[in-house]
Amino acid sequence: MPEISRFMNMIIQMYFLDHEDPHIHVKSPEGFCKINFNGEIMKGYLPANKLRIVKQWIIQHKDELEHNWEISRDHIEPERIKPWIQ
Repeated sequence: MPEISRFMNMIIQMYFLDHEDPHIHVKSPEGFCKINFNGEIMKGYLPANKLRIVKQWIIQHKDELEHNWEISRDHIEPERIKPWIQ
């Protein structure tokens, strides 16, 4: 699964040809979850402080995330996205 970003000890990934609604996978030592592009957890757990940061990052990069979702559906590796910045 391609890594599209990494920040605050979290890895953000996106699967090729995932069949659900557009989402990302977030892995951290404290938890793992799938989050849609509206910032809602679809599955899993992430501590509230990290979830807040990921939601802000999604807002900052929503256009890039949507672009990556589209190209990954065509077997094209998603592009890297800048990490979260305060």
